[in-house]
Amino acid sequence: MEAINTKAMKGIKSYLERRGFDILEEDWAHGSDTIDFIANEEDNLVFIICQLRQNSGEGFPEEVLDRDSLERLVASYLTEHLDSGDCTVRFDLVSMLILNDSRALLRHHRNALSDL
Repeated sequence: MEAINTKAMKGIKSYLERRGFDILEEDWAHGSDTIDFIANEEDNLVFIICQLRQNSGEGFPEEVLDRDSLERLVASYLTEHLDSGDCTVRFDLVSMLILNDSRALLRHHRNALSDL
């Protein structure tokens, strides 16, 4: 299972890079708060949460985001990276439903907190 998850995360990273995201950090953590990817896309600093699920007939993973945790993470990141300059911060969610070792479905929600 861990090997499949590692492969899935590499696939998500590749997907993001092909779409013009410049990955700055992977698995960035501050205290108990973690984020899968931090990237630049155009003038946006994008914090990307990834959710994976093995195909068990239940569909994509449930899309639950913890706004408070994500905002703490952003504040910590920006404090440590004061040279970031002015930028727009955005939260994206990438959900992956793993069908088998070589196939998966991917859903990318840009600005995932906008409707919370």
